[in-house]
Amino acid sequence: MLRVSPIAIALAAWLLVPASAAAYGPKVRKLCANDYMDNCHLYRLGTPEVRACMRKAGAKLSPRCVDALIEEGHVSASEVQQRRAAAGR
Repeated sequence: MLRVSPIAIALAAWLLVPASAAAYGPKVRKLCANDYMDNCHLYRLGTPEVRACMRKAGAKLSPRCVDALIEEGHVSASEVQQRRAAAGR
């Protein structure tokens, strides 16, 4: 039986996303793939639902993913700092 790894599924999902998701650069696609699979895989990439899910999962996202999202302008560094302060981190 052919087994497909979760990484292959995530990669295929990133490659088959609609054009609106192309706004995510390669760094976010690479560094946030596991965060997406862990928290928001029930939502199609490039949709408002996945964006809302990732925002809701903010405290659970890996630092590398958050840094990539800041770098690409999907979230501001000040918003991240405010959320961390509110969470006591």
